[in-house]
Amino acid sequence: MKKLVFIWLLSITSEQCRAQDIPKKVVSKNRMEVRWYFEKDIVHFEMTAPTKGWVAIGFNTHSGTQGTYLLMGNVIKGQAQVVEYYTLAPGNYKTVESLSGVPQLKNISGIEINNSTMLQFSLPKDFTSTYQRKLSENIEYTMLMAYSQQDDFQHHSIMRTSINVKL
Repeated sequence: MKKLVFIWLLSITSEQCRAQDIPKKVVSKNRMEVRWYFEKDIVHFEMTAPTKGWVAIGFNTHSGTQGTYLLMGNVIKGQAQVVEYYTLAPGNYKTVESLSGVPQLKNISGIEINNSTMLQFSLPKDFTSTYQRKLSENIEYTMLMAYSQQDDFQHHSIMRTSINVKL
């Protein structure tokens, strides 16, 4: 396991060296941190929370959960996954794929270490589905931030908040 962590950290370090001159934006709230930067037509995200359960961020043009483009991820047995959801109503969210959308996530990686989960992924700035959110640089969004003690995406969060951010 230590060898796998070292290899993963080495790959992240080489990727960070390539992108170290790119300015990154950061928000932190309730012990959760989200970082992002734009590169051409792609936005790269990293989210970290003090949990070994799922971690999520979401984007909306207004406060409230209805209409939120939600990105939930976890790490199970060393395998990271991030899933795209769309919130139809509070407590009612469906995968973008089940709503006839095409998942757009790329470069998914993650690790659980010292009772924390860190996930990285990339998204195109523009989407073809009405259930995904166009993420434009220097535009303000309401960002939902949440995490749970469990990996099951249906399990309730132990922390959920929102913050206005300018991507």
